Amino acid sequence: MVSINDRNGKIGRAPGFEDRAGRYFERVEALMNVARDVLYARGYQPIETPLIEQTELFLRRSGGLLSSQLFDFSAPDGSEVSLRPELTAPVVRHVLEQPTLPMPRRLQYGSPIFRYAERPYDEPPSSVPNKRQFIQVGAELVGDAHCFADGETIASAYELGRASNIDQVSIRIGHVGLIREVLGCFELSERSRVFLANNVTRLAEPDGATAVVDEAKRLGLIPTEGRQGSQTQASAADLLSRLATGSVRLPGSSDSVTRRAEDIVDGLRRKVAWDANNADFSSALNLMAKLAKIDSFGVGNGKSMRQAIPVDAVGAARSLLKEHGLGELESLDKLMSIIDAAVSNGVTDSDISVDFGLSASIAYYSGMIFEVRGHVGGTVKVLGGGGRYDGLASALGSPTELPALGFALNLDIIAELAGDGFSCEPRRQYVVLSPTNNKAAKEVAATASRLRNEGKNVVSLFDPKYDAEAVARTMGDASVVKVGGTDVEGNDG
Repeated sequence: MVSINDRNGKIGRAPGFEDRAGRYFERVEALMNVARDVLYARGYQPIETPLIEQTELFLRRSGGLLSSQLFDFSAPDGSEVSLRPELTAPVVRHVLEQPTLPMPRRLQYGSPIFRYAERPYDEPPSSVPNKRQFIQVGAELVGDAHCFADGETIASAYELGRASNIDQVSIRIGHVGLIREVLGCFELSERSRVFLANNVTRLAEPDGATAVVDEAKRLGLIPTEGRQGSQTQASAADLLSRLATGSVRLPGSSDSVTRRAEDIVDGLRRKVAWDANNADFSSALNLMAKLAKIDSFGVGNGKSMRQAIPVDAVGAARSLLKEHGLGELESLDKLMSIIDAAVSNGVTDSDISVDFGLSASIAYYSGMIFEVRGHVGGTVKVLGGGGRYDGLASALGSPTELPALGFALNLDIIAELAGDGFSCEPRRQYVVLSPTNNKAAKEVAATASRLRNEGKNVVSLFDPKYDAEAVARTMGDASVVKVGGTDVEGNDG
């Protein structure tokens, strides 16, 4: 980790941040241009949103994970602002500020984002997750609810990965809407539904169900051993009554209230009753654990999608839900339509897999979600992902619900996986002018001006003490030209 040794010592980089220079900078720029071309070809227009936004923009519907990673602070005018931790919410905000423009809107970006990481290691310089600044390239399609919009979004992310010198790119598809639809069939409190939905990936692990049950008991979603739910409910309601009526007070609590004590007690009593009477919690958790373990990984097996890959997983999910008396769910049909649409938009069917244990890291996703993976020399990295978030616009103030979806890939991870083998555009060819004596500086300047007018890129050295050949090596395949008196001598430095 970079640190400052003493008050007057050398100041290093802030932990979790890095410089980009030279060949790596050129690779990132070239990959950015590749991404732009892929998205321009599909009609996505560029946008650059501010680095700083109102903090509230990222708190609405984002979930606890993102809010805990904010670089937030108070501006001089007292407003609460944050460095942007993602670009979807700012893009939707922009669209809502231009209500007269026709829908759908296709917008693309390639910009840095900032997320606080708890362990910002600088070494080893790879894998990116511990970096606090990285570049997201992606796109948002706002105003289109058709399943082929989902397919196009998946295909855009897939094509972008494949155009970046990554050996193999695969897509994992899940569906947040299906999880919510399944949980809606059970008598559960809203807290329990959110809790189970957020723990889908954990339930897919071998001992995940046991850990989730323990956490649910700790949170009071189900009764703990030795204490019945009715006892928990009664004692909690009694405490709430005493707190609200003032017979018991918490330190620092305000004397001013905007609601009657009885109303507060009634509302909290209902919430306690829900949590204490989650009769379907165990059944719902059992079903979710089985559903989360259903997946299909067809990368490289050469089988037809219609014969094997997603159909098997979707079919297994249908059978499981029927066994639990849930029947046909609309989200499963939508999922198959989306997969067909992705293939029609250019995704190779053998590169698609379905994973019902896939969960979204940001809470505003409402339908299909997907993950893009890169495979390089046996190494598999998550490049990014996206999905549908139809409720985000309403949460940000839209008077009507606005269908929307998008994706973002981590360009820093792509740049590392692509490596030096990525075919960048040819580097600029430079000429390094070096004076042969201390009186040749003026002639160096005049020669440089003439060569630039001829379209050449020139580095001027005005003192003969500098090593022109060493400078030329830092500029790639630069040539060195010695300038002095009336003689101009060139070589291939």
